[in-house]
Amino acid sequence: MVPDMAKPESSWGVRLTDPAVLRALGHPARLRMLDVLQTKGGATATACAEVVGLSASACSWHLRQLAAVGLVRDAGPGADGRQRVWEAAVPSWNVELDAIDADPVEAQGIDVAVTQALLQASDAVVEGYTVRSAQGQEPAEWREATIISNSALRLDADELTHLVGQVMELLEPYRLRRRPPTSDDQRAVHAALRFVPLEAPADTPSGGD
Repeated sequence: MVPDMAKPESSWGVRLTDPAVLRALGHPARLRMLDVLQTKGGATATACAEVVGLSASACSWHLRQLAAVGLVRDAGPGADGRQRVWEAAVPSWNVELDAIDADPVEAQGIDVAVTQALLQASDAVVEGYTVRSAQGQEPAEWREATIISNSALRLDADELTHLVGQVMELLEPYRLRRRPPTSDDQRAVHAALRFVPLEAPADTPSGGD
């Protein structure tokens, strides 16, 4: 099955619009497994389990659910000839609430579920690094290079759009799909961006339209 998605309009990734595909993404473990597949170029359920913290059988079930909506695909048997290797069918993706092919109420629920899963998956990656760093398992040069920071900015909507575009363009040359490893010093790095207003305008109803 191929996901029902619009043609990507930018390098940010394929825009997903199919509710079935998006509902499959509403689980943090599945998002982390997608990260594993994208980082490694393919992996078994056992390899995913080592990262996600679930059993190999649970990861295998989640991978089959992702395959059912076209987000991952079976790449054949692994080196041992027994375990199935999975690979990401979509290297990068994005979601826009207004583009979800569902009625407004359903679209809102799907958007919230996917966003919450993304946040949980990202938080798990950051927390894992924090624990490793605290336990002395990360080299000093990587601890010094890493940043976890919050910033309060003052912008209008056009300025925020421009800023996000600049940051995404800055990241583009370093994306895994565009930059194959060239040295043993390189590692896959998790970059999580969250640019959101701190509060709703005073004249906007809390329930929306």
